[in-house]
Amino acid sequence: MLYLQVNTLERDASRVLSLVRSVKNTFAPVNRIPPDVISLIPNHWEDGDRDENLVRLTHVCRGWRELLISRPLLWTNLNCTDTEKTKTYIERSKSCPLEIRVGKVNDAAFNWEEAFLLTIPHIGRLGTLSVSGSPANVLPVLTEHFSCPVPLLSNLKIVLTCDQPVALPDRLFDGDLSSLRELGLAGVITSLPWRGLSNLTTLTLCHIPEDKILLTQLLDFFESAPRLHHVQFHDSIPNSRDAPAERLVSLPHLKELNIVAQPPHSILLDHLSIPIGTSLCLGFTFGGMETPIRSYLPRSLYNLRNLSHITAAHLHFGLEPRYLELNGPSGELYMFCIRALGGNQLNTVTIQNLLSLLTQFDVSKNRWLAITLCNSQPVASLRVEAWGFYQTLRSMEDLRTLTLAECNNLPFIRILDPSDHCSKGVLCPKLEELNLYIKRPDQFHVEELLRMAGARAARGAKLSSMLIVSLIDAFITTKEVLKLRKHVSCVEYKLGDALPEWDTLPAV
Repeated sequence: MLYLQVNTLERDASRVLSLVRSVKNTFAPVNRIPPDVISLIPNHWEDGDRDENLVRLTHVCRGWRELLISRPLLWTNLNCTDTEKTKTYIERSKSCPLEIRVGKVNDAAFNWEEAFLLTIPHIGRLGTLSVSGSPANVLPVLTEHFSCPVPLLSNLKIVLTCDQPVALPDRLFDGDLSSLRELGLAGVITSLPWRGLSNLTTLTLCHIPEDKILLTQLLDFFESAPRLHHVQFHDSIPNSRDAPAERLVSLPHLKELNIVAQPPHSILLDHLSIPIGTSLCLGFTFGGMETPIRSYLPRSLYNLRNLSHITAAHLHFGLEPRYLELNGPSGELYMFCIRALGGNQLNTVTIQNLLSLLTQFDVSKNRWLAITLCNSQPVASLRVEAWGFYQTLRSMEDLRTLTLAECNNLPFIRILDPSDHCSKGVLCPKLEELNLYIKRPDQFHVEELLRMAGARAARGAKLSSMLIVSLIDAFITTKEVLKLRKHVSCVEYKLGDALPEWDTLPAV
């Protein structure tokens, strides 16, 4: 009898000690964090570590465990790799939309386990579905389990690893995706458009052969998804014009359009009205005379309304990367090179094509503020002809800033010198800033620079600022700087180790 009484006292003492420890734990600084803040911690982890760290948090203390388990939104991410884990997550997620990701996990082979079958009764609350793997594993499951409506599905990504793309089932999700906001397809063919795409904001298509997708299909898709903000095509542009030439589809909410493919891009761009403010990025194969740069633009530049007010142009013609960037408050055009035809170096014809692109726009509607030419890896045989650059600049009377980065600047300095050409006028009379980033001694010509600055000052087009940055060693003396200051209001010379920041532009 006495033994039982002692046992009872021991149990009561244990409960009291446990209660005391629990009360004492509440005074710890970490437990002063509001519960709502603690529940937000998992939102800041990388996806790969989310589950493991979430479980660790539930082991910190009883209070944290009860708090985290009571938050259904924390338990909606199902990767279907473990049966018990999947069952637990489904129970704790209550009625919240589920995020199901099945495929290659931690570089493991694609495998449909019993864990996935536990999610089938809950397909009605599917919010995100990401599936990847071989068609032999993916298509049967999609056909069998995802032919019913999914009213909550907002994010869909299907990536098939195969040599040739395969067709998705026509009855996938009953053809209705009324809640879908993000759609990504790679290695698949679909008879676009689906129904109910009025909420779609993001579209990504990858690795769809040009003969497996029609221009009319894409245009129909765009018309059924008027709220698109971000569109990306990677090797998924049709090569035939099966739509009437006069058909033009407007995407009023478009913010970003990225196209990486072999030319010509204009097949699609000819039929899209790109709104003001859109960032347009084109990736293609550079060529020489065979593929002039203007061929990558639509037949009617009116479609590119996002470039109605260009304020800056950046041309980078080094070995890597190679690009032309036009931007301003009304939008951006970014054209970059995948590889050069016939070798790793760009030729002079290609550079001239890039420069000539600037003249394709109505400069009367533009206030050109800044132009940057950059050749980060100079090639001895590559020279930009002064006449071609002169033709580009002569109509840009509002040009305010010219930056020459790591390139042979002698041709550019000479064409800015009014005493070097027959015209009595001054090229770019409003030019205020000249920036030179120099890497090699043969890129700097101080006598030519002095002559040009003096001639412009004498004709009322005095430069207000000149920045000379040496990326390796000093190429100019204090005496030469003092000479330049006679013709330029402010001359700054300094050592540096980086190219200019393109986003630092003069205000309009």
